[in-house]
Amino acid sequence: MKITEIQIKNFGKLHNINIRPLPGINVIYGENETGKSTLQQFISGMLFGLEKQRGLSGRNDNYQQYEPWNSSSSYAGGLKFTVENKPFYLERNFYHKEKSARLVNEADLEELSVEQGDLDMLLGGMSRETYENTFCIRQASVETKQEFADTLQNYFVNASLGKEGGIDLSGARKRLKDGQERANQAYQEKLAERKEAEEKLLMAERLLKKDVEQLKKQKKDGYRALLQKEENSLIFFEHDSNQMAEYLRDIRQEREQRKYRIRSVLSVFLAFAGLLAGIWNGIEHIFRNPAAGWIALEACLAILILYGIREAFFWHRKFRQLKMLRMQQEEESKEIKQYDSIEREQLKQKRQQEKQTRKRTVEELLQIQVLEKLAELVNLQEELEECRVPSEEEQEYQRQVEAYQLAGRTLERLSQEVYQDTREQMEQEMSRILSELTNGKYKKIGLDAQLNLVATEGKRRLYPWQLSQGTMEQMYLALRMGAGGFFTREESMPILLDEVFAAFDEKRLQGTLQWLGRQEQQIFLFTCQKREIEILENQGIPFGKIMLSR
Repeated sequence: MKITEIQIKNFGKLHNINIRPLPGINVIYGENETGKSTLQQFISGMLFGLEKQRGLSGRNDNYQQYEPWNSSSSYAGGLKFTVENKPFYLERNFYHKEKSARLVNEADLEELSVEQGDLDMLLGGMSRETYENTFCIRQASVETKQEFADTLQNYFVNASLGKEGGIDLSGARKRLKDGQERANQAYQEKLAERKEAEEKLLMAERLLKKDVEQLKKQKKDGYRALLQKEENSLIFFEHDSNQMAEYLRDIRQEREQRKYRIRSVLSVFLAFAGLLAGIWNGIEHIFRNPAAGWIALEACLAILILYGIREAFFWHRKFRQLKMLRMQQEEESKEIKQYDSIEREQLKQKRQQEKQTRKRTVEELLQIQVLEKLAELVNLQEELEECRVPSEEEQEYQRQVEAYQLAGRTLERLSQEVYQDTREQMEQEMSRILSELTNGKYKKIGLDAQLNLVATEGKRRLYPWQLSQGTMEQMYLALRMGAGGFFTREESMPILLDEVFAAFDEKRLQGTLQWLGRQEQQIFLFTCQKREIEILENQGIPFGKIMLSR
């Protein structure tokens, strides 16, 4: 492809500009902010379109960046070019509300369809991403982007199999990765659900085991509490009697007995004293001198004797009656105690039987609860074992994950095997270009397993970041030009270089311009310095000069 005329109606700061470039090198010279990068973006936009972005991505939107300053409705331009010496005219309106594209074969005025892919066919199927990673180098962007590795792999595979873009290796890899992520997410969700259910079952199992232990402990401690309660009840019964009343009654009766005995003894002593006094009075007074006074005294002593005898008999009888009563009470108490002993024994036996009955009842109830808990525990353990076994759905997701992983490994292995020959050819072309650019200092350049750029100097493998800025940019320039040559074997594409050689010294720049001068492709060299023009003129390399001004 050769661009024969550039028609800019309104694009960024450029308005109503017509440029007719030469087939070889074209130097677009101008100071900063004269529109050099805008012109490069216009050529790229004409070839691949320019879409308005929305949302946050609009911050880096080329559409808004180059939207005309004076009138966005006339955001348009045209491009004349030849493919296989056939002239074509491409006209685009970039304005998003009136977006259109018109493609005409000027040889026979046949109108072609951009929407149906006619322009893609003229571009050799090259995409915007591939073009911007090969022949279109923007300012300070000589390094290729990450997605270029996928583009190279796709090309290697298709070229090795003799297909023209039929196999999308990066797309297949992405679909496998997406499928694996979906399957893995579903698998992880099912696994998490199963683990959560297993944790709940484990918690229930621990609670059941604890319940069983508590029931066994209650069974054992319950018997002891029941026995203690019975013993306390019996002790209370033995002390719950009238022994204290009987004891107080016995003390009172003993006191009365002593009182009766004392009174009886005193009465006897009183009668005996009266008797002695009467005998003495009779002998001393009455028989010798029976006066009235001594007779009266004798009568009183006789009454005293009679009273003493009467009292002695009275209190002795009371004593005997009380003694008989006590003996009777003792007999009754013995009978009562004997009866109470028999009753207590019967009650004890009855309570023992009741205790045994309650014990058996409690034992049966606790045993039933223990058996129920054990049955629940067995069922729970069976359920737990079932829970630990992945479900069919979970196993299916796991098989899908493993299948995606196996497919990914197989894809990588086969792709490495398939595109090795094509890759070696591209590396040879890149090495040839780098050798010419560096005057033979670096003769071999290649790609590692991850398709990262690496140069060889003797036995050393050097990555771009290990070298100077100028050498690194030479390596990426060789990569871009070498890869681009393989992508455009049937029809070349214009090379757009925007301030690419800013880090090149005079020697590097001279060698690079000499190499560019030997290429058959159309080249657009955008620069704000005159040294490229001077070297081209000094070396006698033909070029076209396009001057931009503010």
